[in-house]
Amino acid sequence: MFIAAILGFAPLLMAQPAKSDLRPCGAPPGKSAWLMQYQQNPQLHFRSIDTILYVPLTIHLVGQDNGSGYFSQNQLLDALCRLNSDYEESNIQFFIEGDIRYLPNSAWNNHADVLEGAEMMFLNNVEHTINTYFVSDPAGNCGYNLPYAGVAIAKGCGGPSDHTWAHEVGHNLSVQHPFLGWEGGVSYDGSIAHNFSDPAPFTVTYDYTYFKDTLIVDTLIIDTALVELVDGSNCTIAADGFCDTSPDYIAGRWNCNGNGQSPQEQTDPTGAKFRSDGSLIMGYSNDACQARFTPEQIAAMRANLYEVKADYLYNQTPLASVSTAPISITAPLQDELVQYDAAYLEWEPLENATHYLVQVSPVPSFTGALASNYIITTNSITLPEALTIDRNYYWRVRGYNSHSFCNPATGASRFRTAGITAVNNIPAAANLLVIPNPVTIGQPFSLEFEAARPFSATLRLMAATGQLLQAQTLAVQAGNNRFPIAHYELAPGLYFVWIESEEGRAVERVVVR
Repeated sequence: MFIAAILGFAPLLMAQPAKSDLRPCGAPPGKSAWLMQYQQNPQLHFRSIDTILYVPLTIHLVGQDNGSGYFSQNQLLDALCRLNSDYEESNIQFFIEGDIRYLPNSAWNNHADVLEGAEMMFLNNVEHTINTYFVSDPAGNCGYNLPYAGVAIAKGCGGPSDHTWAHEVGHNLSVQHPFLGWEGGVSYDGSIAHNFSDPAPFTVTYDYTYFKDTLIVDTLIIDTALVELVDGSNCTIAADGFCDTSPDYIAGRWNCNGNGQSPQEQTDPTGAKFRSDGSLIMGYSNDACQARFTPEQIAAMRANLYEVKADYLYNQTPLASVSTAPISITAPLQDELVQYDAAYLEWEPLENATHYLVQVSPVPSFTGALASNYIITTNSITLPEALTIDRNYYWRVRGYNSHSFCNPATGASRFRTAGITAVNNIPAAANLLVIPNPVTIGQPFSLEFEAARPFSATLRLMAATGQLLQAQTLAVQAGNNRFPIAHYELAPGLYFVWIESEEGRAVERVVVR
């Protein structure tokens, strides 16, 4: 059984910027030469809309130097589920390639500009995958994509309802903001004020310095973008170059109105009034409003995969989807006593799950520095660390595989720790064993031991709650002894076999599963 203990999965032990304090996206604006060539005649490019494309992700979780502050595995699974849901209509799905990587580096976890982020990526990227880094503060943004490196996402913007990851992956696959050119307002540096009630200029300028195939920091590069008109007459060459993304000039976060549009009315260069479409994932509306990529965006992303990033498509054989059925916990039962320094947890296997995330915490919210998390490949675990004795603990489990992340965690189940280690205070008895152990429901089991001399004893079968389930008198003989324990249906869980004689008591544990 493979066990990975993720020590940093407790809530962040450091200041983390609030989502409301972060800019939506720090991806440098610009259109690649490939996208400009593609948009001249999309029909010449192979897109194969009906085929599902499976794209590999290398996931890097960045924390503090001391190993704290990592994005939690449970949140990561939620974020992956959301990412694949956002791309379901496009027939593009993402999978985890290799192991999740952990980078304890405080400077990378809170970096001030994208150049520091680029350094992080250059040193850690894995080829032929989309490298995604979950950090606390990606240069003051919810996320960004660097065309020459990878994707950075703020942990605070990676929730189950957030579309930041989908947005940045959209950039990675070539598509741009519908308001391309407005990132700095009318002028690239925001130096020219604009009243949206007034007609927009026919062109705007934006900073193109960091949008290049390779990062070479040199002089400031300013580019010009046509402003998109409401009548669609310049839609193929203005802004993002897609005609099914309507005009949008708002390059800051906004809440959509009841019609899914921007409250801010805008005016195009001809004087036509409009409101921005809030449903576009590549726009800047709030997450609750965002919902889709347009057909033209989808076609471009797929063509980009086939033509530019074909090295991503090396494995198109996905694992079968993990069952969405609830996981059934088998041991311990609710409020059962468990040995504090060898807690055994078990559940029914989940169809097609290759890994399980097990979370154990003294609080049912699974928050706080005392929460522990384990990734394992079997359907049971004996916790490697001792728990506090005589205390309630809560645990839950979630199954997944490299392609399927949406099975929910079980509800919180509670157990209590105790010092119930097997003991033997009967000098005349040695090598006590319950065989087999663990035992399957319906399977008989026995107590076996060696006795130095004959003696009389009482055998008791006890539940972990202390309930007496069975008692019998034993006539122990010198030498090997084997006593079948009267069998009946025992529920899965932990039980204790007691032997008491005039000399003392022996206790052995048995797990039924």
